[in-house]
Amino acid sequence: MKKVFVIMFSVALLSAMTACTSRSGNENSEQAPVSQTDEEKGSETEQITSGETELSPEDSGEETVSEESGSNQTEGSRILVAYFSRVGNMDYEEGVDAVTSASVNIEEDGIFGNAQLLAQMAQEITGGDLFFIETAEKYPAVYRETTDLAKEEQDNDARPELVSHVEDMDSYDTVILVFPIWWGTLPHPVFTFLEEYDFSGKTIWLLCTHEGSRMGRSESDIAELAPDAHLAEGLAVRGSDAGSSRADVEAWLSDLKISE
Repeated sequence: MKKVFVIMFSVALLSAMTACTSRSGNENSEQAPVSQTDEEKGSETEQITSGETELSPEDSGEETVSEESGSNQTEGSRILVAYFSRVGNMDYEEGVDAVTSASVNIEEDGIFGNAQLLAQMAQEITGGDLFFIETAEKYPAVYRETTDLAKEEQDNDARPELVSHVEDMDSYDTVILVFPIWWGTLPHPVFTFLEEYDFSGKTIWLLCTHEGSRMGRSESDIAELAPDAHLAEGLAVRGSDAGSSRADVEAWLSDLKISE
């Protein structure tokens, strides 16, 4: 009997030890490393996508665009607003009544040509650089004498000398060319201007004033003078409406990608 009691006591003791060991093992398995919280995962994700671990342009072989270059105008592009106007290219003497014509606006702070007004509008709208096409020899202040001289230049296919020059035409990819229609086409100083530079790959926007002939044959003449340029659809504004044509000019230039 004593022997049976010892055996039963030993079995009970062994069972108790086994159960204890089993509970201890379960507790250890529940202490696995704590997984990352959503906040910690988000922090790590931000580090990966923040650019700190991205390849540099040299490594990836791809160009990157700066966030600061997100304007409408392509980075590095420039716009030139070049204009020819009778005002500034004539021998004007104050008090000469004959100077008054459809191409000249006399205001309190001076006189302005219609083409000049349109050029200033285009410059303000686009933020481009304004350039005045200026001749060495001035035209007469009397309107009729100017038209006679302009006809003579056309008959002789003249190229009047210019005293103003664009310093770095290559830096411009868009040229807004503003001029009045003289005898059905460009004033001949504009012929000189177009032949002075290489317009290959540039886009030329034509903006002219007229008194009934609209663009005349100016588009075909420019196509011959700058054969490798792209000519955008032009806008013809009646001279007497030039001062009130800003809305029309803005609408016309709406397709031109410009910087803000």
